[in-house]
Amino acid sequence: MRRIEVMLIAVAVSAFVPALSSAQNSTDDPAKVAAAQNLIKASSAVDAMIAAMKANLPAQRQAMPQVPAEFWDRFEARIAKEAPALGDSIAMLYSRTFSLRELQDLTAFFLSPIGKRFVQAQPLLVSGSSAVGQRWGARIGQEIAKEMGK
Repeated sequence: MRRIEVMLIAVAVSAFVPALSSAQNSTDDPAKVAAAQNLIKASSAVDAMIAAMKANLPAQRQAMPQVPAEFWDRFEARIAKEAPALGDSIAMLYSRTFSLRELQDLTAFFLSPIGKRFVQAQPLLVSGSSAVGQRWGARIGQEIAKEMGK
């Protein structure tokens, strides 16, 4: 596989993962980081992100048919394997964004019956949203192509 193809794949795939820094800085409060980790676990945030990435893999495969199937298979396996590191990075982001009390309140929500129901519905919402987004994007693309053909 040529270097340019690898770079294109990295760019395309990175659109699904926010740029997060896992480096802890001196202002990170260990209690907030722990609270953020609890929130991420309660909300299944990493699971939802991984599901979203996996839901978009068929479109990525189709958009880049020159990329071997083995790459996509290995990529899917790797994102699952390295999900804990993603969770740690997201916890740092959450801990820097929310107060300790907000993290605790959010965790309480996700542990409540309606919060648990929301988490339970996430896989269906992610896959359904992906399908809706693909149809939406295809429609817009067709409309623009039609407009340009005039």
